[in-house]
Amino acid sequence: MKRAILTLITIIAFALPCLALVNPSLQPIHLHKRYKVVLAGTVVSAELVDEDEEVESGKVTLKVSTVCKGDFAGNEIVINVPAWKDRGEPDHEASEDWNIWDVANEGSTFVAYIGKKRGGKDKILVYCGEEQWHHARITDPGKSSAWTYEYTSDAEAMRGTFNGDSAQLADMMVDVENGTMFFPAIPIVRLNRHVTVGKLAGTVRGVALFDIDSDGDLDILACSEGGIRAYLQDAPMKFSDATKKLGLDGVSGMSCAFADVNGDGQSDLLVDSQLFIKQKQGFVRGTMLKLAKDKPLRVSSFVQLNGDGQADILLSSVGGGLTALINDGKGGFKDATAGLGLAGEACGAGGSGYYAPGDWNGDGRTDLYYATGKGLILVQDEKGVFNPVKHRLSFDYRCPPDYKPGNTGAGCFGTVWKQDAMDIVSPGDNSMTIAVDRSGKLVDVTGMGNELVLQAVRQIATLVEDLNMDGYVDLFTISRKGNNQFHTNRGYGSFMDPTLYENASFGAAYENGAWGIAAGDVNGDGMNDLLLGHINGEINVVLSDAGELRKPEENPSYHDQKLQQTCILSVTLKGLGVTGADVRLVDDKENTVLRRAVGTQVLTGCRGPNTVNLAVREPGDYTLRIRFADGKVKEEKVTIGNTKHISLTANNG
Repeated sequence: MKRAILTLITIIAFALPCLALVNPSLQPIHLHKRYKVVLAGTVVSAELVDEDEEVESGKVTLKVSTVCKGDFAGNEIVINVPAWKDRGEPDHEASEDWNIWDVANEGSTFVAYIGKKRGGKDKILVYCGEEQWHHARITDPGKSSAWTYEYTSDAEAMRGTFNGDSAQLADMMVDVENGTMFFPAIPIVRLNRHVTVGKLAGTVRGVALFDIDSDGDLDILACSEGGIRAYLQDAPMKFSDATKKLGLDGVSGMSCAFADVNGDGQSDLLVDSQLFIKQKQGFVRGTMLKLAKDKPLRVSSFVQLNGDGQADILLSSVGGGLTALINDGKGGFKDATAGLGLAGEACGAGGSGYYAPGDWNGDGRTDLYYATGKGLILVQDEKGVFNPVKHRLSFDYRCPPDYKPGNTGAGCFGTVWKQDAMDIVSPGDNSMTIAVDRSGKLVDVTGMGNELVLQAVRQIATLVEDLNMDGYVDLFTISRKGNNQFHTNRGYGSFMDPTLYENASFGAAYENGAWGIAAGDVNGDGMNDLLLGHINGEINVVLSDAGELRKPEENPSYHDQKLQQTCILSVTLKGLGVTGADVRLVDDKENTVLRRAVGTQVLTGCRGPNTVNLAVREPGDYTLRIRFADGKVKEEKVTIGNTKHISLTANNG
């Protein structure tokens, strides 16, 4: 199998060299082993001594901040870059593609590997980002900080090693030294076994994977304009249509969401702009404000908007922008759109897109991503008013055949780039955008994500969740055309398309176009499964077999060992402020190891469970820290050891 994988990668790499597909035999961990010293730091300057394009010589100065491996004297390095005429073969024209001036930007991170253990004690590899690896050598054996830049025609041999963010590579080298690195070169995912729960007459829109009857397992609700359906899990993986029994017969809509709106401990239901209050035997209609009906609804959901922990409602209308309804705590709602600043043109008034709630800047308040115009990030200030973040990114929400905006861009916030930050993930018709917050500035890092460049057509929504339970959130993008797209997260800002490596990764449901998606543990094994609502009306649960791929075996690889020792920590939230709650697992140094938000993946009008499943790779003592949406914080000490699955409940009474 490994030989077949390597052959496939080689073929694709020659056909599409710009993709820089992963080379399993040449990874950063291999460089760490082959070189005596590994350094990381920042670029101080890149000075041109002679700017004549036929000469172009100069020097690059680096400041060392971390010695990741070995010993190194001094904290400053100078790389002398010879003039073109002094470099020899290949000539200047051939060398233009590998110019260190293009990437050695002041303040950027560098990683350097110094002194090969075999056959090259003066050899150096330098990575500053921009998909370019650079070669140098120690000029004077007695002065290890003086280097000479070398061009080599073998530079392409580094393709598939690492082509992402240099700061992420620096973090990886620290983790390698600490024994905590996890950066698999071959994707391990199994989502090829599905169970068809039912079929609606028309396209399935929003879906929910939620414990509707409060019996401890997950049930299903699926929406369509011809009528919704509710399926209860009466026995393990045995679902029955309980729509009429629950009082939902004759209800139709495109969006669904669950939350306790009146404080009675029962999860109530929102279908589009229709409110249903949960009672012992089922649901009864609640009272809602009369809303204008001249603008068709795009999506609706329960969202925490004002920090009191009560589940509020946010609606997006076609050509009508966003409408915010604030909960009074008793299940009554009032229109607060203007008071929250959402009625202004700068915040998308008159827009038509999907939206996503999440804490963008880490201040504990709900922010919004709104897929309209060129993309809006609306940050809530200390007064509770939303304001747009200025940015230069241009999200494209147009879709064929008419190229009118609105049928894509259903993204969300998630810990895609770093475990402690909520990044924005947004699909386009045939593209993906990952935007991160860097000191208040919106930065598109998609191009650093390896195989994120591979996309499907007619994409509509991207779910962010750990679907192979390895500790990193993955990306599952549904397409209205079929051929959904999965990107497995291998950590440190790098992603892979598993279908390029193994055809058995996915089953028939993967090829079936979808408009709704949610994730959660359906069969009780701790692994996140998928719920897909398809264009053809089918409702499928796709079960994860990730556990089957990490059974003990003789002579396991480094990465297999990490997976085999992984513990699943399942945390169920109850009480006030569940919608929008922030769940973190923190180590003894106060580093956020894992982070999730509850009820924020609205997507096309979807809802996941109030339970998060965290894959913890490293044994040890941790603190589970939950910040409920009303600001209250609950903490519990957790020891990860030999137990493979731990279940906890956190109640904000």
